[in-house]
Amino acid sequence: MFVNACFIDQLLLMDNFEELKWRVHSKYKNSFNIQDERKQQLVVVTTTNYPFMPNGIYLQASDFSHVLSTIEIGEQITWEQKCLHFSKNHLLLTHGKRYSSIAVVVGNLEGKSQERLFSYSNSLVKVTGNQQSLAQFLEGKHSFKNALIQLCSENQSQQKSGLDFLLGRGMGLTPSGDDMIVGHLAARLLLDKQSSILTNLLLTELLSERSVTTDISKHYLLCALAGHFSEPVLKLMEALTTNSSEEHIIKVVKSLISVGHTSGVDLLAGFLTTIKLISIK
Repeated sequence: MFVNACFIDQLLLMDNFEELKWRVHSKYKNSFNIQDERKQQLVVVTTTNYPFMPNGIYLQASDFSHVLSTIEIGEQITWEQKCLHFSKNHLLLTHGKRYSSIAVVVGNLEGKSQERLFSYSNSLVKVTGNQQSLAQFLEGKHSFKNALIQLCSENQSQQKSGLDFLLGRGMGLTPSGDDMIVGHLAARLLLDKQSSILTNLLLTELLSERSVTTDISKHYLLCALAGHFSEPVLKLMEALTTNSSEEHIIKVVKSLISVGHTSGVDLLAGFLTTIKLISIK
């Protein structure tokens, strides 16, 4: 059966993806992942009910259900001529509408939008992976926050200590500590305060054969290092560089914290903590 993609991250249409050998990495109720044999690239296939993610391919729900029911974990995939060839189905990529997961920061952090973001975030009761509400996380003293403070330092030993604590810490496909690191990296990009020291430390950990985190989380961390983020993160960054209304800020925050069980709120915790610490330096 031939199936058409509805949407696709435009990066996946580059020829270098076809040069790799692929297999089905994992499958879940609403998504499955494919990975290259070198374990350097991961692609998520899901339905149009979910926000755009880096390296994402989106299908109509009925097509997705059919493909999901016919694939097996470990199954080999041939990727050629902009088509994924599974053992029983063929996924055509060329008809999918293209989107970009690359963060393009235009302008500086807008003070009023920042105030509205923190004002709304301080009222949120959704619990982070640290088992605290977002407001409690931002105002309290605890190990996760201390690790984020260390990441905000420009001292290599401090940054390494922060990474050592956060990386892989927590439950789920993307542990809470990793989501907070992604939020930290997004905030640094927004503030134009990227750290080459931190980038090198994190790359060394992620590319190590003994990486302490999951393949899926590793993928999103590598994407963040390259400036690629999910749609809710991109919209939040965009909202903060314009004079956004309170209603718009609330909308983009709700979209972000709805991602995963705690993934979105953990990412926001890392993002806000970093904004708070670095923007006042």
